[in-house]
Amino acid sequence: MSTRMESRSTAVAVDGEIVAPKTSSRSSRDRSWRIKVSIGQVVAILLILGIWQALSGAVIPAYLISSPTAVISDTVTLLKTHTMWSDISITTQELVIGYAIGVVFGIVVGILMGSIKFLSGVFEPIIAGINGIPKIALAPLFLLWFGLGIWSKVAQASMIVFFVMYYNVYMGMLSISPMLVKLFQVMGANRRYVARKVILPSLSIPIFAGLKACVPFAMIGVIVGEFIAADRGVGYFVLQATQQFDSAGLFSGIIIMVAMVLIGMGIVTFCQNRVLFWQRLSHK
Repeated sequence: MSTRMESRSTAVAVDGEIVAPKTSSRSSRDRSWRIKVSIGQVVAILLILGIWQALSGAVIPAYLISSPTAVISDTVTLLKTHTMWSDISITTQELVIGYAIGVVFGIVVGILMGSIKFLSGVFEPIIAGINGIPKIALAPLFLLWFGLGIWSKVAQASMIVFFVMYYNVYMGMLSISPMLVKLFQVMGANRRYVARKVILPSLSIPIFAGLKACVPFAMIGVIVGEFIAADRGVGYFVLQATQQFDSAGLFSGIIIMVAMVLIGMGIVTFCQNRVLFWQRLSHK
């Protein structure tokens, strides 16, 4: 009996010795893979910048593509000025407000359309038709309605964000299993419990996917509005640089736009990792 117990405990010990290196080796492989990817990304960026620097002036006129060194110098100089930070502040306000309005209305309408079959039957073709209108064609209309201030850009951004968010949420609602909802209802669950335990968890991934996708779309809406009619903002600065054949300023404005989008997506990703922590655990 004691011999059997010893052999069993030895087997457990052996299993433990086998499993631990596997877990450790897997984490080390993941860490090594991430390091290799990071190195590859850095090398790719440096290679692109090197080719750009080599082509500038020697093959392509510098006034068309500028050069990385000139763009970096111009960007640093711009960020030291109050005017650029004022432009960034205006664009940020338009981006945040337009993003928030579009997201809220997109989620609400998506849930309503996915919950009430009559509403989806009546309004889905109408929404699809409106979505088919090129958004840039609506910019003059928003300018007429809201004037030259920030609200015409907010309207443009929120219009684009709304459709992205709406379709993510609406398709998420359609993917929820009716049988699962009925099962909870048969077991005595009320609507609030079903919404909290079935609908919200099912919608969490489509919602965060939409939130992340909406950041660059909101920026597109804002910049399009600033291109058409504005006297401030990053988009206005880029337009002015283009008209003056200032390629370094143009690329500097683009870099600032990209940085703003990356910061916005980083904030959404941070919130996603906090809210959807269970998703990360399931992949470990």
